[in-house]
Amino acid sequence: MIISNALNIPTIQEIYFPDYLGIVKSLGAWGGDFVLISYRKGMKNYFNNKGFYTIFSFNEIIF
Repeated sequence: MIISNALNIPTIQEIYFPDYLGIVKSLGAWGGDFVLISYRKGMKNYFNNKGFYTIFSFNEIIF
């Protein structure tokens, strides 16, 4: 939010996922290729319906 406000640009969540009930945080510079999302029941369906099929859990990335 700080960078979004400083640059006067909307966040990734505001642009692409405004109806997601969790948090969506860009992990790349200037709206990069990866986002960190908070887990919610039905989240995979939500993102699949928006055309995003590659979702890794924390354990898949860290371990």
